[in-house]
Amino acid sequence: MTVGEAGELLVIHQLRGIFDAPRADLLVANGDDAVVWQPDGPVAATIDSIVAGVDWLEDRTPPAAIGHRAAAVNLSDLAAMGARPRLLLLALEVPPEQDLAALLAAARALKALADRHGATVVGGDLGFSPGPARWTVTALGTLPGEPMRRDRVQPGDVIWLAGAVGLAALGLAALRAGDDQPQFIAAHLWPQPLVALGLQLRNAGVRAAIDVSDGLGLDAQRLAQASGIDMHLNLPRPDWVSPETEQWLRSRDLDWRLACAAGGDDYALLCAAPPHLDLTPLGARPIGHARTGTGLVHLTVDGVACPVDGFRHGR
Repeated sequence: MTVGEAGELLVIHQLRGIFDAPRADLLVANGDDAVVWQPDGPVAATIDSIVAGVDWLEDRTPPAAIGHRAAAVNLSDLAAMGARPRLLLLALEVPPEQDLAALLAAARALKALADRHGATVVGGDLGFSPGPARWTVTALGTLPGEPMRRDRVQPGDVIWLAGAVGLAALGLAALRAGDDQPQFIAAHLWPQPLVALGLQLRNAGVRAAIDVSDGLGLDAQRLAQASGIDMHLNLPRPDWVSPETEQWLRSRDLDWRLACAAGGDDYALLCAAPPHLDLTPLGARPIGHARTGTGLVHLTVDGVACPVDGFRHGR
């Protein structure tokens, strides 16, 4: 059955059957013109959309991976602020010929990731349109203290990277080529937002961070420009670059260094901390330093100079 055949009211009913859950902090729950929320602290809010053909390959992406990604891109933004996810709002635009079972599978995956990080889908909107399909999520989180911000890097700070970069870009390349590279494909289809780590970094005293969603180089540049400093970064050779991986990369004319520098879709966290803070116990690794400057980034991967670049819409 398609969503067009089911009709708007039945689709909404089924989606509410997946998402609705009681919450003591909701004074008015889903089902009215708006929910009314009484949070327990300052609120961090973010919104992002994923679009068929741009953010996922329509013929090679499981439905569940679509819903998972729709939640992940927003939860990662909250992680970069050091916020605790609380509420999600979902706006869906799907063509009438969209398979209903696939849509519900995606919705369940979105809920599963939200549940894992303590968030609830409390409302949204459904529209039928010619396409492409678009999933837009607004995420709201509470801040237990000062947020981590892009404009708080200081000269002399150590730059730390938490999470892996490069895997997702190679996973997209593997999917497009039809290659069996499960490690990379899983990183692309099922990105994992570092929500708990974001809270730990904030609690440890980190005051500046950004999520690496468009590429290490491009997001490092955003962090540097917001703070008005220069960065000198070197990413060591990652453990996953095995002889077998290098052989596959050569067969596809791919460069793992470029994937790490500019690949995007990583959902790692890049942060800056004073030299006395050791973030190694949290799983982060130092990759550079901030210096007095004007927002320039010099990036090497395994000692090789790489472009400061990443994914840009419309290019």
